[in-house]
Order: sequence, then structure tokens, then C-alpha cells
Amino acid sequence: MPFSFAELYAYIGIVALLVVIPGPNTVLVMQSVGISGQRAGLFNVFGIVTAVYLNALLSGLGLTLIIMQSAEIYNLIKMLGAAYIAYLGVTSLVNAYKLHRQKESTCTNNSSSQAPDVVMRESGFTFYSKGVLTGVLNPKSALFFLAFFPQFIHPGGNIVIQSLILTILYSLVSVTWYGLLVIFMGKLRHFLVRSETQKWLKAITGTILVGLGIRIALQR
Repeated sequence: MPFSFAELYAYIGIVALLVVIPGPNTVLVMQSVGISGQRAGLFNVFGIVTAVYLNALLSGLGLTLIIMQSAEIYNLIKMLGAAYIAYLGVTSLVNAYKLHRQKESTCTNNSSSQAPDVVMRESGFTFYSKGVLTGVLNPKSALFFLAFFPQFIHPGGNIVIQSLILTILYSLVSVTWYGLLVIFMGKLRHFLVRSETQKWLKAITGTILVGLGIRIALQR
């Protein structure tokens, strides 16, 4: 056993805290499930977990250290991540506006319960790729694997096996939390499927995503 139980508990606690704190991943999953259903949210989760392993691989290859040591590269990655998250937010706001205009032009009673845009038009791969990009382009992920991994890895042991164990634990925590979030949001599906709710859900989550993008861009 390369780690003591105390080390594992401490690591899992830190990871759980970082995962549970609301961020772009949380907003993305909530929005996908609320608008397109649990299947969309699950693809988001698969993408987020894939991003965990990609970040771990980049860290193992030393790219994370290079990125963190180079202000130019770090700022580029940060701005790309901020732009992508803001793009998701703007797209959501545009869709909310379209829903609003659609409702104004449609005077049929009870049409709110049968909104045509509730049907998932995007493929599973689209939702998967959103999860991957949101996870990989978040500069905090690179900082996590650079700052915390070395603290739990024993230089005298097999570094590859230790890194793999820590990455698997990170992915399990992510799957558990975001999976529960998908289930919870799915329970509200009967309410979220309404056209009026869809409009406000897109508007609120879009605004939050734009705000998160701006905050990431302004972070130093």
C-alpha cells in the first residue's frame, strides 16, 4: 500500500472539497440535465472525468510545470478557458432570448408544457466534448495537479502507480458528486421541462457561466 489511510483520507477530503465547490463543471452539468435530460448530463460527467485523466497525464509529462512556470503560456490557457466558458454562457443567453421571442409569437394556451426545443438536438459526443473542454481549459486543474500531487507522492516508491491511484480516486469523487447532481436534477425534470422554466434556466446558467468566464480571465 503506497499510502497510509490518513494520507488517503486527507487527499480525498481535499479533492471532495474542490469538486463540490460550484464552478464551471457544476453549472454545465446542471444546465445540460435541466435542458436536455439526464443522458446529456451523464455525457458531461464522462467528459469531466476524461479531463481529470488528461490533466494527470499532462502533469506527468511535465507540461503542467512548464505551463505554470511560463506566464505567457499560463495566461493563454487561462484566456482560452475563460473564453470557452463565456461562449457557453452567451450561447445559453441567446437560446433563452429565442425562447422568449418564441413565446411572444405563440399565443396558444398551454404551449409552455410542450416546448419544441426541449428535445435534445445535440449529440452525446457534443455534451461529452463540453465536459472535456470545460475541465481541461480550467487553469485551476493544472494548479491542482502541480500543487497537490507532489505532496502525496513518495519519491522512494513507484511514482506511476501512486499517480494512477490518486487520479483514480479523483475521478471516483468526481463521478460520485456529479452523478448525484445528475440524479437530483433529473428528479426535477418534470418542472424543468416547462418552456418558461427552460427560458429562465438558460438565462440564469448562461449569466453564471459568463460571470465565471470573466472571473477566470481576471484572476492573477
